[in-house]
Amino acid sequence: MIGWGIETLVATTLLMLLVLAIRKPVRQAFGPHIAYALWSMPVIRLFLPSLPGDWGISRLIAPLTEKAQAAPGMVMGVLNPAALPADLDPAIVTRVDLTVAGHHAAAALVPPTQAAGEPNLLVLLLALWAIGALAFLFYHLIAHRRFCRHLLARARVDRTVAGGRVRVIETDAAHGPLAFGIWRKYVAFPRDFTERYDEIERDLALAHELGHHLRGDLIANWAALFVLAIHWFNPIAWRAFRAFRADQEMACDALVLAGRAQALRHAYGRAIVKSAHGGAVSAACHLHTINDLKGRLRMLTTDKTSRTRLMGGAAAVTALTIVGLGLTASGTRAADSVRQRVAQSTGVNLAALNVVPPAPPAPIAAPAGAAQAAVPAPPAPPA
Repeated sequence: MIGWGIETLVATTLLMLLVLAIRKPVRQAFGPHIAYALWSMPVIRLFLPSLPGDWGISRLIAPLTEKAQAAPGMVMGVLNPAALPADLDPAIVTRVDLTVAGHHAAAALVPPTQAAGEPNLLVLLLALWAIGALAFLFYHLIAHRRFCRHLLARARVDRTVAGGRVRVIETDAAHGPLAFGIWRKYVAFPRDFTERYDEIERDLALAHELGHHLRGDLIANWAALFVLAIHWFNPIAWRAFRAFRADQEMACDALVLAGRAQALRHAYGRAIVKSAHGGAVSAACHLHTINDLKGRLRMLTTDKTSRTRLMGGAAAVTALTIVGLGLTASGTRAADSVRQRVAQSTGVNLAALNVVPPAPPAPIAAPAGAAQAAVPAPPAPPA
């Protein structure tokens, strides 16, 4: 499990770098919908089980998996068993009689953590990672819940749209249009929404937020936050999360403008500019993110992508996803090769260390007719 976890962190990071590198040319060639679909690769890889075969990522991180798998089972030799600490558990000590160059000696095989009396560094790193991931998720769950309660507590206007499935509120706590809620769907507008936006801009802003609910972007945001929690220490993951949210907004922009008149693009651009004032890491979908405002406005001036190009882009993304997941999948052959290398270099079978150690072998009987030589008594241990 430790080796699989390390491989998964490295593989998802590599896939994030791949998407960051190709998202812009893919968006220009096939449209924002296809670029947004690229972000499914790291999420799928996160839940991909170990596959049989020697895949590429296993070769790249062989030193890391070797340390992670060999460290708990490595043994150290103590040539003088009498020198072992008095408080050492005798159940974990295996006494072995050795014969080297005609001389007899005794050795004790002891797990390193027991012999050294120091905590395992790998265990400390895993504990630190788990604490950071849980703290990240707990903070965002609490903050999002308080944010939603604050929006609803200060709401003054409440109506339903989309057949009663989505509630639209106007609240003092909202600085711009936003969508939130998975089980109970909401769209929030600021109190001065009617004064700041004309009728066309209000309709387009509402269509944008309803598009987030229609596409399931709120669920995608929580999945992205889960991935970011696992990679809370990784700056690449933070950069990827911001790019993911920008691609999400551009894809929703394209959804709103699909099938509408070209003249509405100018009004839609005005609504984006009026709403832009900043953004934050959140599960809600904000229309007012300013990070990629220029890219969103530039996208409004491009021609819409044809259906043929969309189908070609979808096929290309599907093929790229299969190849990317295949090249970064965890293979079981790598773990077996690590165990074999450890056994060849140390003579220790890691798989056998999980069972009760066998009894010492019986002494070799002397040949028939040979005189029994007196075995000298072992020397007294040094002080």
